[in-house]
Order: sequence, then structure tokens, then C-alpha cells
Amino acid sequence: MVISHFLAISLQSLSLILNNSTLFNMKIWYKFLFLPVLILAFAGCSKDDDDIVVNNDDNETPYVPYHSLDMTTDDGKVTQLLKHKVGKGIPIVILGDGFVDKDIKEGRFRDATTSTIDVLFSIHPLKSLRDYFDVYEVTAVSYSYGYNYMVIQEDSTYNYETAFSTVGIEEHDPYAFTYKAGDKSKIYKYALKAIDENRIDDATFIMLINDFGAREFTTRFTYHSQDMDIPTGCSAAYVALEDIIKFGEEFSLKDIFTSNYDDISHTSFAHTLLHEFGHAFAKLADEYVEEERKWNDFENDKYGLTLEQITGYYRNVSLESDVTKSPWADFAADSRYDFEKLGCYEGGYYQEKGVYRPMENSLMRHSDMTLYFNVISRAMFYKRCMNIAFGDSWQFNYEDFVKFDLEKAKAAYQADKEQYPYNYSASKRFRATPRFVKMKTSR
Repeated sequence: MVISHFLAISLQSLSLILNNSTLFNMKIWYKFLFLPVLILAFAGCSKDDDDIVVNNDDNETPYVPYHSLDMTTDDGKVTQLLKHKVGKGIPIVILGDGFVDKDIKEGRFRDATTSTIDVLFSIHPLKSLRDYFDVYEVTAVSYSYGYNYMVIQEDSTYNYETAFSTVGIEEHDPYAFTYKAGDKSKIYKYALKAIDENRIDDATFIMLINDFGAREFTTRFTYHSQDMDIPTGCSAAYVALEDIIKFGEEFSLKDIFTSNYDDISHTSFAHTLLHEFGHAFAKLADEYVEEERKWNDFENDKYGLTLEQITGYYRNVSLESDVTKSPWADFAADSRYDFEKLGCYEGGYYQEKGVYRPMENSLMRHSDMTLYFNVISRAMFYKRCMNIAFGDSWQFNYEDFVKFDLEKAKAAYQADKEQYPYNYSASKRFRATPRFVKMKTSR
């Protein structure tokens, strides 16, 4: 500021001097007054007393954490992004945690929600069931970015707060983070802005976490224990945006897709979203093995799996090594489905031994290597969809499902084989490294 004042006074003096040309020679004043003043002026323009200091170590301006300035204007707004054309409508409510006010105002949250729809209905069977769904976006303004843990690691006193608290800081360690279901009562509150309470059991929530370090998981919001073939109850799929966000950059998600990906399905976000939605909507079990699980967990897992399957859950795994006694026995006996090589492949529901899956690989086993749901998983999607859309009067007919499924499944299988050739040539001894958190239960 002092330099600016000096410049103003010097220029005034120079004007007076130049008006009296008989007293001074222009060349002398150019050398001894005007040129030094210009040098000082340019030096002063680049820095004020209040400017942020540049980090001399890497010659970059330090990142300044952003907090929402307006927590109310865009909070709680409901937008229906997809409307059903068949049946009574199956509700999906998309929420977001870690999105600040400018993310919503400038369209980044909308990019995330519409991209979510693009992913969900990009592959069979959901692509073929799209007309049955209602999809709602409900905005929630967070005070902090979901991925500001990068700032917290620099300053443990940083005030970190997101709308649903799905990402938290460990009390004993400010550098450690937990990923959780967050504030369930608040999630209900926001979801009920979009749908009636009597539709909750039929609803699926998708929580988009504006973070690239969060782990993915699914949790139940309502639970029913009666004996049934088609499962019921509301669950939520929690998915981090992962590789489709860039820290500190102002590009929209669509811009990032356009510049970095030929197809949104090539992102980890897409694979993970489909896997978690398989849990949340179709009530599918994980088909992978957790190597760290010890054999003494098996009896508990076996008992729990038996109880789950009575309620219609987890029909994509079996405790029977005999395929004729598995939930997919009818499909395995049908030569029209020979292309899937259905059988009882040992390893699933986190156990290496004693639990069996229908195919070597599928989306519920190792999502990075495939975008294909096996036939029993597709049947579970189909059954729940039709049951919600048309009510209890609807009854499953095997041939109706085959007519709906077979040709599209063959095309999807071939496309997936071309996209992920290693998946279809891998040894049967292959064991995928689990990426997902076990489906959590709230009873």
C-alpha cells in the first residue's frame, strides 16, 4: 500500500515538472525519476501487504479450504430426473454428502446425479428395466468438501463438517478417517422430501460421497424377516465419486468424462455403483473371498446366510456344492444358458470354502474385471422390479423371464468378454482381492 501512495505522489510531481520545460531537461528526469518510479510501480502491483504468501518450496500458492457460504438456498430441493412409464414406479432417491453450495449452484452435483443414472441403466438387466423407475435428486448442502481431509492433514484444527456425516475423523487420530452410514434420521428426512413414507420399503437410496478415498458399502434402513421368495426393505448404497473428481479443479464431472474416458463405464465409480446397487436393490450377496477371514468364522457366516436366504436375500450364493440343489438350478439345467457355464464355483460370501457362486466371475465378485450380472442375479433384479411395479398379484413365470432376458444377456455376455478378456480366460483357482465392505445390517 505504501508503494501505491508513493507512485501517486511521484506522478503528480512529475506532471508539475514537465509543465516547466525551461527548468529541466526531459532526458535527465527520465533517467533519474520516471524510470525508477515505473520499476517500483511494477514491483508493487504483484504484491500487497495482505496478499497470500507463496510457498517458496514448490512455488505454488497454498490451497485455501472452502466452506459453504449459503447453507439454505439450494438445500433440500427435489428434482425428478426420471419418471416411470410402466407400473406404479420404483423409487430411487439420490443424495450427496460433501457437496458444498457452489457444487450445487454450479451444477457439479447435478452432473454426478445424472451420471449415476447413466451408469445404472447402462447394462442389462437394469437397462431393460429403466421404464419402471422413478429417480429423484435431493440436494443437501455440506459445510465442507468431502475430500478436505487433504487440508486436515495440514491442519488438525480444521472445521470439517458434511451434511450426512458419512466421512468422519477418528477422535484419537485427526489424520484417520471412518466411512459410515452417517446420520440416518437426516437421510430419512431428506428422502421423504421426494417420496411418501409408504414408499420407503420399496425405495433405494444412493449416497454419492464427494470423496476419492472413501470405501464403498451398503446398509439397510428397513428389514423384514418373514419367509418369502422376493426380498423387501429399503437399503442405501454408498459410493465415492473416486476417479471422476479432481481435487482443486473447477471442471464439471461431464467435462472430466469427456476428456478422460471414452465411456463412463470404464471408471471405478461405475463398476462400484453397479455392485453396491446390486446389494441395495436386488439384495445380492458378495461373491468374493476375504482372505483374512479365518475358518472359525464359517459357522457364523453359514448360519447368517441361511437366515438371509429364507427372507429372499442372497440367492446368488449357495451352501450346496450340488448345482441341482442351488437357487440357480433351473437355469443350470436349461441349455439355453449354457453360454454362462453355470455351476457351483467354490468361494463366496467371504469364505474360500463351503460357499458356492454360479459363475467364475460376475459383478458381485470382482467388479473391476467385469460389468456382467450372472443369471440368478438378473432374475433377482427382475423379480423385485416386477413385484414393486405390479404388487403381490404378480407371479414369477420362468418362460416370461427367459423371453425378457436371454437374447439381451447373450449380447451383454459377448460384449463383456470382448471388453474384459482376462476375466474369461482366468484360472478357476483365481481369487479376487475384495474391494468392498460387507453389507451392513440394521435390524
